[in-house]
Amino acid sequence: MKTNSYAPIEAREDGIRIVLAGAPLDNDNRGVEALGTSVATYLAGAPSVERLSMLDGGWGVRTTPLPDSSAVVERIGVRNSRRWHRRESWTRVRIDQALGGLGNPLVARLTQADAVVDLSGGDSFTDLYGPQRLDTVCAPKEAALRSGRPLVLLPQTYGPFTTTDGRRRAERLVRSATIAYARDSWSHDRLLELAGPDAHSSRFREGVDVAFGLAPQRPDDAIAAHLDALAGEVVVGVNASGLLREVSAGERFGLAGDYIGTMTDMVKALVAAGAYVVLVSHVHGKHPLENDSAAFDLIDDALSPSERRRTWRLDPTLRAARLKWCIARMDWFTGSRMHATIAALSSAVPAFGYAYSDKARGVFGTCGTADQVADARDIAGAEAVEQAMASFSARDEVRRRLEDHVPAVVDRATEQLDEVLAAAQAWRAEGSAEVVA
Repeated sequence: MKTNSYAPIEAREDGIRIVLAGAPLDNDNRGVEALGTSVATYLAGAPSVERLSMLDGGWGVRTTPLPDSSAVVERIGVRNSRRWHRRESWTRVRIDQALGGLGNPLVARLTQADAVVDLSGGDSFTDLYGPQRLDTVCAPKEAALRSGRPLVLLPQTYGPFTTTDGRRRAERLVRSATIAYARDSWSHDRLLELAGPDAHSSRFREGVDVAFGLAPQRPDDAIAAHLDALAGEVVVGVNASGLLREVSAGERFGLAGDYIGTMTDMVKALVAAGAYVVLVSHVHGKHPLENDSAAFDLIDDALSPSERRRTWRLDPTLRAARLKWCIARMDWFTGSRMHATIAALSSAVPAFGYAYSDKARGVFGTCGTADQVADARDIAGAEAVEQAMASFSARDEVRRRLEDHVPAVVDRATEQLDEVLAAAQAWRAEGSAEVVA
């Protein structure tokens, strides 16, 4: 063993200070928002925490209350920007760190932090989305290490890495982290591969996705009333990913067939089976190439008038906690967005994942339902619809499995945050942390 010494913090009797990166609250992706809201609400409300500073893509430093909570967080804008002279630019942050801070508020918060915790958007610590996205994901991790602070990688997926440079960068960051969590057993294996043969279990841990701990919030009365009026119906939720709707996306992610055609046929089959289908967007905003509503536009155009009358689009502007409240009232759910299905799983709603990466099977596996996932890279069309309908038919049995597994997963979602808080308190008291070489 060796001991890593961290930059000193002025002695104080108050609580610990944490910087949270990789999950901004104002995000068009409700999955990323669910991650940030879950962690921020828990950490900011902990008696031991004096200040929680969240990094986001805004400008300047702002203090705001968390939604539906008495907790308050500090939000600090930082981004990859061509306006490198601005303090919110990562280029400027690197320069200011090298020159002692120069009054940069982010540099000050990093220097004062008892821990820098990072989520990487849950599944963005990969070069699959290109070098610019990887730069954005790595920037706060590298800034934490430059400031000499303990870096904690909260539960997430690691990889895939398709380039030598991307993998080496990830290996360096993982091995420099004081603690790193994976969000399922499959991701834990990938984490250990990056950590190398000397990886020690005290540092590289298996956890669960923090969004399992997101507390649902009731939406406005009109939406709640619409769902209440469906009592007696078999209500199912369908999430289609706008990211996968273009032909180019099929080629990029290696999909087995026509994604929109498959999802359309799935909706048609569910309606034919007597279900009432609620269409659930989980990414909504100003980036049309990823907007789930655009995928539903294509599906809607392919439905007959009678099929359309058996569907309803949930308000795509709903925030993550309110979406979870709605999903929790469904009898079955299917989706391609990972965190849309997590909203179902964590509510013990039987779910079927139709995804394009290995991450879904690992997360479903934490709930004992790894068999409820189909890989869109392997099957499409009639075969995918058949598997989805088999899952729909087995929903009662799957619900029983979830009721057995999910409570422990939800408990683990907060236990791992308690571990981080205890470690941060110890690091502050000692001024160092033991790290296996």
